[in-house]
Amino acid sequence: MEARLTLEVGLDMKEPRRVVERFEQFALEHELPMGVTFKFQLALDELLTNVVSYAFEEGVRDPVITLDLQLADDRLEALLQDNGRPFNPMRDAPVPDLDLSAEDRRVGGLGIHLTKAFVHALSYERVDGWNRLNLVQPIGAHREDQT
Repeated sequence: MEARLTLEVGLDMKEPRRVVERFEQFALEHELPMGVTFKFQLALDELLTNVVSYAFEEGVRDPVITLDLQLADDRLEALLQDNGRPFNPMRDAPVPDLDLSAEDRRVGGLGIHLTKAFVHALSYERVDGWNRLNLVQPIGAHREDQT
């Protein structure tokens, strides 16, 4: 099975939710396992919220955020691209201190930490002024999630 979904994402704070809902529709149409769908929804919501919130300075001209989802060869792959300020979540996101209580922990960083835990492979590169974040999740390992 091969399928593709490409979305442009606006800078409105409602956009991550819209994209996650569109991904959920895509996942249902292609009968993705619930475990994969849930993990990818959380990862996409977190990553898109960060891009919409922090990637662009006030009044920036021509901000672009795109998400390209591809389902092929029993794996789901997402490429999130933006032309905002450089940010490598693999290196630049603070590592949360999980030994502290939620009240004592600093705000931020937990979403990226969870994304790294939920997604099989996560990679980042900066190319020609673009942040490119690639997420990969095998589907076959999660087939037992379907009920």
